Amino acid sequence: MYTPAVLEQKLDYIHDNPVVEKWSLANEPAQYYYSSAQFYETGINDFGFLKHYGDSM
Repeated sequence: MYTPAVLEQKLDYIHDNPVVEKWSLANEPAQYYYSSAQFYETGINDFGFLKHYGDSM
């Protein structure tokens, strides 16, 4: 990723994807179980292997 802003843009796109009308897999990004959106919103790491991208910069 070129900059943190680009990384955040891509992460937002990935998190919003299950919510778009085409898929309608969840009402909110954090509600989709297989997304890291809940981790970024609440800090809850259900998977055990997620790390915040800011921790490695």
